[in-house]
Amino acid sequence: MTAIPDPSRGDQVLARATEALRRHTPTGWRVVRAHLLELVRRTHRPSVPVRGRHGRGEFVVSGGVLTTRVRQAVERTPAAEVTAVRCVTGADDHLALVTVETGVHHGAHIPTTAAAVRVAVTAAVRDVVGEDRGVRVHVHVVDVIDGAGGAVGAVGAGGVDGPQPPR
Repeated sequence: MTAIPDPSRGDQVLARATEALRRHTPTGWRVVRAHLLELVRRTHRPSVPVRGRHGRGEFVVSGGVLTTRVRQAVERTPAAEVTAVRCVTGADDHLALVTVETGVHHGAHIPTTAAAVRVAVTAAVRDVVGEDRGVRVHVHVVDVIDGAGGAVGAVGAGGVDGPQPPR
């Protein structure tokens, strides 16, 4: 099985690096900012192929496209904000598992929001790879977020640093 990279991982790493530089070297940040951003823009993001199927047969789609579409679907779900998306394919490159870690807005009903996230993910997967071949969808609520986007308190294992090897 192959883990499909989450395109947002680079954004998370960059945000942490930016914060560290600002905290420790305020003037240094101004000096290296433009150079770092240019390096990030040129960074190659490998993508794992994912096999899909529609009425005309099989096709291959980029894992990056799939994780982006799943992320967009979850972001349109009321009261949910995506923290991480991980997709795992089998030896035949067919999608086997999608795991979404999400924050839920404070005051929202967590089971209802998680169910809505699952429906959104399932629809996005079907839209991208076609026929449902028993793809499992796991939704993990890892945070409660206040209305301004800040964390109220962790309810799960916390953030993820990106794609994880298959288990």
